[in-house]
Amino acid sequence: MSQKSSLQRVLEILNRLNKGEELCVSQLAEHYEVSDRSIQRDFKMILDVFDDFLIKEGECYKGYKKVLLDELLQGSELMMLSNIVNVFDITDTKSLISSETKRLIKNSMDVYSFKSRPIEQAYNQDILKIMEHAIKFNKELEILYHGRYIINKSVQVQPYKLVFSVDNLYLIVKLPIENKIQKLRVSNIETVKLTSKNFYKDREIEHYITSSQTLFANDASKDIVVRLHVSKERSKYFVYKKYLSSQKIINKFENGDIEIEYHVNNFNEINNLILTWMPEVKVIEPQELKAILRKKLISKLNCLD
Repeated sequence: MSQKSSLQRVLEILNRLNKGEELCVSQLAEHYEVSDRSIQRDFKMILDVFDDFLIKEGECYKGYKKVLLDELLQGSELMMLSNIVNVFDITDTKSLISSETKRLIKNSMDVYSFKSRPIEQAYNQDILKIMEHAIKFNKELEILYHGRYIINKSVQVQPYKLVFSVDNLYLIVKLPIENKIQKLRVSNIETVKLTSKNFYKDREIEHYITSSQTLFANDASKDIVVRLHVSKERSKYFVYKKYLSSQKIINKFENGDIEIEYHVNNFNEINNLILTWMPEVKVIEPQELKAILRKKLISKLNCLD
């Protein structure tokens, strides 16, 4: 009998499918020393989570596209699947995921507990499914939105990607009339409707989404170098974790302090990180950033008066 859990099997099967392999139920059952029915449940779990990812021929399956980013598969796979679980809120009886898949994931993750959730819970799953469909098939949407920059307004949008950032879920869209990118917070979307219009995705927008470090990135032409000095008391946290993908440790001092470099295209990408870790983190350069942070701190202090 195989010692691997169903979740571990699914992760291995996903990796092999992403490499273009064709996998057959009976061969996998023999390899993992489980029944054909167990492997069929594994494939059902994959179909539940990733929809139309698989092509089936007889008892064999093949993926016709990659379902997960390579960097996610190479990283913490259990955390990645935990986030998928949380996104679809599979403990809810109204879940989009089948009860059988809920049970498989729950049994495999009994030894883990994740206290943080990747997104807000104030969203409508019907709306989410419509957005997923529109992104997959390049369909324009009509959205009624109430947010910071768009207040109770119906807008036509071209949807590109659902993005997780700062514990929230955002829909990245192009506003065709204004010809600009907008990030819409999903919890602020009141209604959404498919239109009859299709659109061609702009490669520059797709590149922006995949290459930007944060949702605050808004001008890819700028490359601002930020250098920070981190005290020895906090340096280990920056060694253990990259707070931005451009983070690079460029100097380690004898007393345990470190010097870090980031590349950003505007200061909003890094302001909150520095404010969170002050005074153990100090700005070396640019001087302009020091002035901006000083102004922000004075504004916050004034709120206490």
